[in-house]
Amino acid sequence: MTDAKTADAVYAQIGKLREMAKSKNVDIPENPYVATHEIATALLASNGDEQGAMKKVMAKFGRNKRSLPAESNQSNKKTKRAGENGEESDPASAGYAYTAVSMEDVGEEEPMAPHKTIRLVEEVREKKAANPANQKIVDAFAAYGEEQLEHGHTGKGVSHLRAALHIRDHPDAINSSKEARAVPMVSNKIAAQIEEILATGKVKDTTGDQNVSTDVEHHQRPELVMEIHNSQTKCPENQPLVQELTKFGEHELYFGSSGKGTSHLRAAREIQLADHVIKSGSTARTSVPLVGDVIADKIDQILEYGRIVKDTGETTGSRSYSRGSGGGYTLAPIVKDLREKPAKCPENQSIVDALVDYGDSHLYSGHRGKGISHLRAAQGIRDSDTVVKSGKQASKAIGMVGQRIAAKIDQIIQQGHADSDEDYEYDAAEEEEEEESEYGKRERDSVVPPIVRDVVSKPAEVEKNQVLVDALVEYGEEELYKRHTGRGTAFLRAARRLRDADMAVTNGQEAKKLGRIGDKVANYIDTMLAK
Repeated sequence: MTDAKTADAVYAQIGKLREMAKSKNVDIPENPYVATHEIATALLASNGDEQGAMKKVMAKFGRNKRSLPAESNQSNKKTKRAGENGEESDPASAGYAYTAVSMEDVGEEEPMAPHKTIRLVEEVREKKAANPANQKIVDAFAAYGEEQLEHGHTGKGVSHLRAALHIRDHPDAINSSKEARAVPMVSNKIAAQIEEILATGKVKDTTGDQNVSTDVEHHQRPELVMEIHNSQTKCPENQPLVQELTKFGEHELYFGSSGKGTSHLRAAREIQLADHVIKSGSTARTSVPLVGDVIADKIDQILEYGRIVKDTGETTGSRSYSRGSGGGYTLAPIVKDLREKPAKCPENQSIVDALVDYGDSHLYSGHRGKGISHLRAAQGIRDSDTVVKSGKQASKAIGMVGQRIAAKIDQIIQQGHADSDEDYEYDAAEEEEEEESEYGKRERDSVVPPIVRDVVSKPAEVEKNQVLVDALVEYGEEELYKRHTGRGTAFLRAARRLRDADMAVTNGQEAKKLGRIGDKVANYIDTMLAK
């Protein structure tokens, strides 16, 4: 069982610091989740020293500098998200508030990287409403949608932000729910909320808090947490795994991402019920329900170090594969639909094909969000009666095409492929630090990403190209393993084009003529052939 006394002591310490901050008029966030997260982070960075933590909180938020409510809310939201998206190597940014491990080796908190606002929120706010009378509706939905995203309600947040986009561009003033229903993406429920905004100036949030008390200091633990705490592990050897995953999951549930917390808690419960000893993350991934790649990595950390030393990423319901298990991966329904049904306008087919190829590759290589957005845009273009001649035109005439995809469309029209420099960007210093960490070089397990399985599932059409295909696969898979997802995917997609080519490729320029292969892959091919 997890150490409940340790957790309760930490909650009490956080509560004490909150009261101290209020008594000293420190401008801490009003949102209890954000405030608790910030105080917990400061405590970690100060090795539990309350005075040191208070100095950090005061330095960050200042005293007697209350801003307008709207500005304060935005600042609070950015503060929380910046904490969630800090560098993985920084223990303070991970916010592991009540770890039982000594924090003597933790130095001063590293500055957090500037938060990159969600693109959809940026689009809503980047220009004013076409009709000034609608601006308060746009502002209310933008704030509400962003808040829902922060609380893990992705569907509700996105639907309100998309409605805000269309309301922003609507030329006529909206004075009733009936008029609102004439705007795209405005459902009956959103129309009713517009009536509410017109009457009160804001949207009333009726969304529950996913079984998490807003008063963190006196919270009641969720049923899943209590169930794990009150149950015995079938195999005693698995108890450390259950304990550490529960500790991590409960912390995320209260102070970080509720989705991530729930997924770790569910995995902990499944491990608790397992009737066999788990000796590795790969074993857990193949034999225990609800254990994906991210949680399997944490299991390996616990088995090696006795605790979770690094939060390696988000849980996205990842699927597990290994070499030799046969076949490629199963196409997602949207990809199958896009490949089976041609574009209404034949002139758009090449754009649809490029977006499908790009989106499908990212769907199963770690950039699931990027994959989905490009596939949805491809679907919108396929079903459109408008001939797409530029990205700007597409963004105005076709739904699901934002500014980034519009730029990608311009690139496809000009260059014939969707690869871009952003797919190759990475921090070389971060890579070196990861490879030479105090824990040694991370060992590769047997899991192979689906896109790699697909590329290696059959030989090259032209035998001379097989050497190039193998080299690109090896390089691309290594980049995926290092979590350089965009770059790895770009090289693997190029390998697939070479594999299916009906001509021998002898240089990078010939490879580019196959389509959907960018300059960096072509240069890599030239360098490799020159050796």
